Amino acid sequence: MKFNDVYNHERVTRKFTNRKVNEKMIAQIIERAQQSPSLLNSQPWKAYTLTGNALSGLKKEVKKQLDLKVEPHEDFARMLSLNWDPYPSQNMAALGASQPYFFNNKMDLFTNANNTMFNAQDVVFVTIPKASPVWSVYDLGIFSQSIMLLAINEGLSVMPAHSMVSYPELVRKYGHISEDELIGMAIGLGYKDNTAEVNDDKYIPARLPFEEIYKLVK
Repeated sequence: MKFNDVYNHERVTRKFTNRKVNEKMIAQIIERAQQSPSLLNSQPWKAYTLTGNALSGLKKEVKKQLDLKVEPHEDFARMLSLNWDPYPSQNMAALGASQPYFFNNKMDLFTNANNTMFNAQDVVFVTIPKASPVWSVYDLGIFSQSIMLLAINEGLSVMPAHSMVSYPELVRKYGHISEDELIGMAIGLGYKDNTAEVNDDKYIPARLPFEEIYKLVK
């Protein structure tokens, strides 16, 4: 695909079909994403793809946690401050206010999709070492974006979601991930379910006016 087509096509998929992604394709995507830049070439990232029985087991245990109303406790919540500045807080509030309109007051559609890991048949969990500077979080973001754009280029759909790392001890268990690693984000890969109402493409979150985020200083 042409770059502009890939970039403009980047939208989250809230429900995937049951079709699995070719394992070699996923490996090739991750390998190419290794070309992402990082501070001092530190390359702090690792990627773990869960599929098949491993992913099914994780989903079942996460569902139990949700049913028991266990509070999420993502690794990054302990690493980073969550005291948002008013600027992004206002943007998030605007998004929250628009969601009921998008879902036509059927928020249960999104909640169900979220609680079932969007029916993703393949999920990539990306990590950095616990002994990492905050710069490594920035590097992990670049690596994650590379994975998503490369996946879209291969005709896949994507869903990055911190909700899938709400219970990191379970991700470690099923992904055989060391305690020395922080589980940063999960990216669902697969094929979009075009019949799912929750995948309505008409809703695109508004962006701030360009002049509010950009300044040219001479």
